[in-house]
Amino acid sequence: MKQLLQFNPGFKRSLTGITLFFLQSFAWAQDKKVDVNLNINKGNDNWYQQPWLWVVGGAVFILILVAILKGGGNKS
Repeated sequence: MKQLLQFNPGFKRSLTGITLFFLQSFAWAQDKKVDVNLNINKGNDNWYQQPWLWVVGGAVFILILVAILKGGGNKS
């Protein structure tokens, strides 16, 4: 096992050089400038993006919930 961990000094130097070359290449590749232009205002607003619809839907839900809970009891 010890023989596997003991490298030739020339091999160590070569391995270190190759490793540093690849690490530097990866670091250089991350330095690219990218210009991203996102247009989120498409004009086609979906129904679930309207705040008044959420308010009306919540009010209807509460009315239905009250009607179910009030009318479900025994009238004895």
